[in-house]
Amino acid sequence: MSVVILGLARQGKALARFFAERGRRVTVSDSRAAEALAADKAELAGLPIRYVTGGHPLSLLDDCDLLCLSGGVPADLPLAQEARRRGIPLSNDAQEFLRRCPAQVVGITGSAGKTTTTSLVGEMLREAGFTTWVGGNIGNPLIADLADIRPQDRVVMELSSFQLEIMDVSPEIAGVLNITPNHLDRHKTMAAYSAA
Repeated sequence: MSVVILGLARQGKALARFFAERGRRVTVSDSRAAEALAADKAELAGLPIRYVTGGHPLSLLDDCDLLCLSGGVPADLPLAQEARRRGIPLSNDAQEFLRRCPAQVVGITGSAGKTTTTSLVGEMLREAGFTTWVGGNIGNPLIADLADIRPQDRVVMELSSFQLEIMDVSPEIAGVLNITPNHLDRHKTMAAYSAA
């Protein structure tokens, strides 16, 4: 299986490590120049990862089974649109985590208050005696912790509209906070933002 990951930030690095450690062919593409990625690439040293820098050429899709977008990469990027036309599935760290997580997951989303609510629910579950994992759009991407999460644990996951707009899986429990005009530069309309 060949995985192309767009963006070598926090989520992209976690995805690259996850798939490379599981024997997938991994290519990471970032619009930044190679020199700007030196520290990020150093964190993944020793893993069989191919890097494409300075843009996202359509040739990345020639041998691609799955296209993963890091959080800041827009889903309407020309490469993502072409992947959809070719029938290549789009994903992200949150979706890949949810597909594999053995524990019950509480997802929190909304325009404001996600981080506070996610942290608070995590503390409530810890106080109730559960081994609890808190992350997602805050802290470390939870896919990095997947091997340590047990079925009896609980996971509280902050989810952004950027993640949700391409996801086709959901947590077992979801909390939707307020929905107010936000990220309209990305989503264009309130209807599109709310749908995400």
